[in-house]
Amino acid sequence: MSFRFSPRENRAHEILWNSWGQHAFERAKTEHKPILLSISAIWCHWCHVMDETTYSNPEIIARINELYVPVRIDNDERPDINARYNMGGWPTTAFLTPDGKLMTGATYLPPQQMSRALVDIAKYFTEHADEIALQPDRSKMSKLDSDATRQSLDATPVLAVLDDASSSFDPEYGGFGEAPKFPHVDLLELLLQRTRSVRDERAAQMLTLTLRGMSNAGTYDHVEGGFFRYSTTRDWSVPHFEKMAEDHAGLLRVLAGLVVESRDERFLATLQRTTHYIQTQFLDPTTHFFAGSQDADEVYFGLASEARVLHGAPYIDRTSYTNWTLGLASAFFACALTLEDPTLTHDAMATLDAVHERLRDDQGLLYHVLRAEEPPSVRGLLTDQVAYLRALLDAYEYTGEHRFRERAEEMARRICEHFIDETGAAIDHLAYDEDFGRLALTDHPLTENSHLAEALLRLQTITQREQPVAWSILCAFAPTAGQSGIFAASYARALERALAPATHVQLEGSSNAELRELRFAALRLQNPFVGIATTLTDLPQARALPCRGTACGKPVHDARLLANAFATLP
Repeated sequence: MSFRFSPRENRAHEILWNSWGQHAFERAKTEHKPILLSISAIWCHWCHVMDETTYSNPEIIARINELYVPVRIDNDERPDINARYNMGGWPTTAFLTPDGKLMTGATYLPPQQMSRALVDIAKYFTEHADEIALQPDRSKMSKLDSDATRQSLDATPVLAVLDDASSSFDPEYGGFGEAPKFPHVDLLELLLQRTRSVRDERAAQMLTLTLRGMSNAGTYDHVEGGFFRYSTTRDWSVPHFEKMAEDHAGLLRVLAGLVVESRDERFLATLQRTTHYIQTQFLDPTTHFFAGSQDADEVYFGLASEARVLHGAPYIDRTSYTNWTLGLASAFFACALTLEDPTLTHDAMATLDAVHERLRDDQGLLYHVLRAEEPPSVRGLLTDQVAYLRALLDAYEYTGEHRFRERAEEMARRICEHFIDETGAAIDHLAYDEDFGRLALTDHPLTENSHLAEALLRLQTITQREQPVAWSILCAFAPTAGQSGIFAASYARALERALAPATHVQLEGSSNAELRELRFAALRLQNPFVGIATTLTDLPQARALPCRGTACGKPVHDARLLANAFATLP
């Protein structure tokens, strides 16, 4: 196992790091030592600082190697471990017992503070090992116990999320809360959905002002395009300069929808430049996979274009993280429609085909990490499987290519078979031989479950076959989702889809090329819940059947008439 440290000079590699696994935990038990767990990230500024200062201090290196079994993981590679041990940010510095129980922890620890902590915690562990062993591990893993039924589902959680968003909304600069200020992409997507589905003016106002604030200020790179990870200030002026694949997947989708809604030329320009940045800087045209992130470099990003060339661009982590790669592929379909750019559709389809060929295991499930010249690794994370299902549905609706529908149906079956437990919801990873410490605890992540429910509801609309797992997930989280505030935005989005009337367009014709204009008209319908299914037939003229539930209207042959045909459905 190779470990990644700050790209600048440091001595962190002199610590005898272990990867997460049986060897580290058995060694800790045999040697009666606590575990020092470091959760880092290649894009993380303060992780680099800790490598260059704390972990480069000779005294600290010696103490860690003598008193601890040090374990280091990368947040991007192991989101399941991060979800269980993160202490509030990156880097995370966690002190565990040999069986993985959390004793205490923090984020960045400067050398003097770390030096004291190493001695004090090791001493406390030695003197109180028996007492510590009897103490419960106060994990924050989700616990589901729901009596909700499909019939009892209503819009209450949706209204709770919107109320929380409205109360925390910044009417001057956009965004939510004070500082630091994050984009909250799932919430932005909910606001876009509300804008489209019910013409929610408050949602439109919050969405527009937030994207305008982000795009006009320092959180956006006005030279090369792309958004920085978050702002340290309320007015979006001073960002943390990392650029993340994960954030751009959602932001591109939101921008693409907002351009259609607002017809704002400034948003169009932002979408064009951001898409160009991702396409040229993150997408590998040979492998068709996307990079994970670009490192923060406040000096570089403060320079003009010509000076940047002389300075040299910050490091880009070319590792592909499957959920992020698939999120960007999904976003490219939306951008292709808005920008009328078929190269984006081609790129997205190539990515999905590459994932199908290179990242599946013998059970048809996806691996999470792919580096150049290495086999894929980290198998069985829910986030990857759900991202794949969502991207396949986008591909099918945007292109009509039947292979994507077949793969989506197969992926849905495998997720339901392997990840759904007795609660009716999905666990975040499959059990395997690295399930030590809190990794052995069951977690039902709200966001991934909500994305899964939404995807299964889309599949239900397209295939006209019931997806009971979608409903069991919504019921499982119904009693508690509203308590999560804006962090339940993904659940609210899925619930709105479940409560909306089922509508779809059935496209029929002899070729996808013939059906293209009808498909584009269907994709541009105001209703965000419309499913689009394609059947290739020998009909002499392509047609679209607008349907609500099982009742369909008259066939439409002219794309310009499709919106009106939907409006007149009973």
